[in-house]
Amino acid sequence: MRADELVIDAHMHVWDASWLPEGLRQAWARQGAGRRLPERCPNEVFGHVAVGQSDPDAALTIAAFDRAGVAAGLVPVVDWTIVGRPTGTHLPIAELNARYEELSTKHQDRLYFCAGLDPRHPDARALFEAAVAHPHCRGLKLYPAAGWDLRDPAHAWLFEELLARDLPAVVHTSPLGGDPLQVIRCRPAEVAALTATYPGLRVVYAHAGLEGWWSEAVDCATGWQHAYLELSLWQRVALQDYDEFRRRVRRMRDQVGAHRLVFGSDIIRGPRHDPAGDELVQWISMVRDLAAPYAGAAAVLSDEELGLFLAGNAVRLFDLKEHA
Repeated sequence: MRADELVIDAHMHVWDASWLPEGLRQAWARQGAGRRLPERCPNEVFGHVAVGQSDPDAALTIAAFDRAGVAAGLVPVVDWTIVGRPTGTHLPIAELNARYEELSTKHQDRLYFCAGLDPRHPDARALFEAAVAHPHCRGLKLYPAAGWDLRDPAHAWLFEELLARDLPAVVHTSPLGGDPLQVIRCRPAEVAALTATYPGLRVVYAHAGLEGWWSEAVDCATGWQHAYLELSLWQRVALQDYDEFRRRVRRMRDQVGAHRLVFGSDIIRGPRHDPAGDELVQWISMVRDLAAPYAGAAAVLSDEELGLFLAGNAVRLFDLKEHA
């Protein structure tokens, strides 16, 4: 297999609606109910939230991987258990992380995960120890938009532990979210401040600022040896304006380097969301085309750089030695 043929989806999700905190699902119901006129009652929407994106045994996901030629995927687990707690029930984060270890064991060498952790939990240190002890855990997913600050001194222990264990931190860096999130807490500039404090920490800018903060994400990652831009959800840009997508990736390559670009989809597969993998196949094709001329313009990436973007960087970053 050529280096540019291997594909790792380094940001995708597998879940069941029942795994999500009820308070979060109620917030998503409020979002859905208010998207058009006449606005509906959120209670009418609640029973449908995330059901169409449920694939609890990852059967649809693995079938889509096989169709699209994806060797493996990595799930960044989000700890919504505090922001989603004000009402209803929730699956404790330790149990949620354990579910992903079970899935990764079932689908050996096809699934991995970065454990989720909100450092405000009273037993956060114990939760961290349990999470990173899972054999298929390859880092931590951090979601400050849930209501906490990356630069809070109370959380310094977390980054010191990640450094000591040489584990990467995947940080959500997109204004996408809405009710009930505080997205300002995950601006790329906040991640840049974290990197300046811990320059040896491997930090992934998840979604690379899509879309309102993308330029800020590129500038903030520039010049830092251990900063990575991860382009999950960028199929939205590529579908809307492929020339613009190529222009942006060219700038990323020029400023940050192709060796720090990571491929991902953020697809949450289920019976109503890309069940057969059509979206994934199309997204991979659009990325592969970056290594070819387009509309009279030169290729954005060389074949070697494309290989790094599609898989090589993820293999190195997340220690996916099974696919090296």
